[in-house]
Amino acid sequence: MLKRIPATRARELIRRAGSLPQSDPRTAYPSWYLHRWHFLPEGYLSRRGASGYEWVIRNLYNAGTERALIRKIVSRVRAARPASVVEFGCGPGRLVSAMAGDAVAPDIVGLDLSPYLLERATARLPRGRARLVHADGLAVPAGAGAFDVAVASHYVGHLPRDARAQAVREMARLVRPGGRVIIADHSWHPWPHNPLLVLRHASWHASRLIRLQVFERIEFPGAEAPA
Repeated sequence: MLKRIPATRARELIRRAGSLPQSDPRTAYPSWYLHRWHFLPEGYLSRRGASGYEWVIRNLYNAGTERALIRKIVSRVRAARPASVVEFGCGPGRLVSAMAGDAVAPDIVGLDLSPYLLERATARLPRGRARLVHADGLAVPAGAGAFDVAVASHYVGHLPRDARAQAVREMARLVRPGGRVIIADHSWHPWPHNPLLVLRHASWHASRLIRLQVFERIEFPGAEAPA
């Protein structure tokens, strides 16, 4: 499942990915990303991998109830009345396009490390309703407090264990105090504690297989967020 892509092959895949208009040459691929995720031969760094993820793996993640989960997440985002929203790991764009179609905020951004998944998201998004950014969710090129809401569906729990806490720190960094971090993930994936995020809502989806959580980003007394 996490077998590493051979180095020569990985370099070639990165070179090819760089030719896509969705690719940002400033974005680096961390070593943990260069694996055959979910048995996909090129991971997410090919059109074949992006297609396999969208039509096979995604349905397994969501227990066949993705539309209902998206409706719940969009409802939670809308309730926050944000001016800006960022989705981490937006993949082929089903959630970010739903948020754009519902006009949940004037500024909607989707982030992903795969230009091929962003390519699929580009084709799905209503024109001009959202922005897509090729970026590593562990090091987003945006300032602290740049967004009112951060959203992640099946993102944190599917990162390597030693990357999950950093992912949560980055979400907390990007959301202003008083904003929201909205998470949907499998119930057996632990959520790394972060002192800047206070749980305000938790509910279950798909017969308790998926947990939906809403955190409030609080002000850390006296200083910046701890590392």
